[in-house]
Amino acid sequence: MKTYGSVLFAVFAFFLTPVPAADDFQKVDMPEPLQLKLDLRTTSDYIPLVMDSMGYELQPREENESRFLTKEEVEFSGVSAMTDLKKIAIVVTDYTTSFYKGKYYLEITVSFLKPRLTAISALAHIQGLRRSIDGTEEWVPLQSNGIMETRFLNELSIAVTGKRAYDKKMPYWKKSSQEINIKK
Repeated sequence: MKTYGSVLFAVFAFFLTPVPAADDFQKVDMPEPLQLKLDLRTTSDYIPLVMDSMGYELQPREENESRFLTKEEVEFSGVSAMTDLKKIAIVVTDYTTSFYKGKYYLEITVSFLKPRLTAISALAHIQGLRRSIDGTEEWVPLQSNGIMETRFLNELSIAVTGKRAYDKKMPYWKKSSQEINIKK
């Protein structure tokens, strides 16, 4: 009887193990750095203009610094927080956890390649407030799925060249990254 008990325990343990939903396995598709035929100073002048047009505030920075950060903790919460997090990050949950708040900021880096050629990369730092079934809460980092980065680089490309650099449809929504809005 002991052998049946251990087998039954193993079977129940297998079936009770949380399994993420099929849509939780999203592919990370980060955009390549955007190359612009501009000098470093001109490129650095465009970034605050584009950030402002997108509704972001920049943190103060040194004049010659090639890194731009938006004000930290653009926060969103409420009923749609989980849905909004899934739009911009890889979120894997099970029946014991949920996310009810999220926050993010963007980091933009400008790199000098040649006298009239620069590369701009974007990185979204995303966190979600995870609540477990036992009531504990903690901010956990989430991996970006590339939406925020693609959106910024496209806006910058439009401002400089008049055309989008990345015209890829996002798989889940079948919309371009320009059409995805996060409620603040």
